[in-house]
Amino acid sequence: MYLGGIWIKAFAQIVLSLITFLCGLTAYKKLNWKLFELYFAILCSVVLLVFGCININHAIKPNIQRVNVNYSYQSSNGIIFGRELHFIDKEGNVYDLTMDPVTNQKIFKGKEFEKNIVYTVTYEKNSNAIVEIKEN
Repeated sequence: MYLGGIWIKAFAQIVLSLITFLCGLTAYKKLNWKLFELYFAILCSVVLLVFGCININHAIKPNIQRVNVNYSYQSSNGIIFGRELHFIDKEGNVYDLTMDPVTNQKIFKGKEFEKNIVYTVTYEKNSNAIVEIKEN
């Protein structure tokens, strides 16, 4: 299992939180931002920090699920760093899971998914991040 993708996402959110805070402070001092604009930047920073901490919690205490599924399609809608993969199991349940490029290279060796092949996908349920893939 490779939980690095969840750690990468958490680290990126925390770094963005710090950058947002520092940019807001700098803009307030040097660009004469109004106080409510600074508060908005701080609010955005806190929200990013909270999401980063939630992802750290998912990485420390993962809720691991394993399913046998067929690959359906992939999309990049709403995913900043990675892609969203859509799978269907034999009961018709749909799984929309995410995988970043580092995880793809590490656990799937950069291969492409093929239809009509059953994959055993292990994922962290709370973040929907894939942590292991095996072809059956």
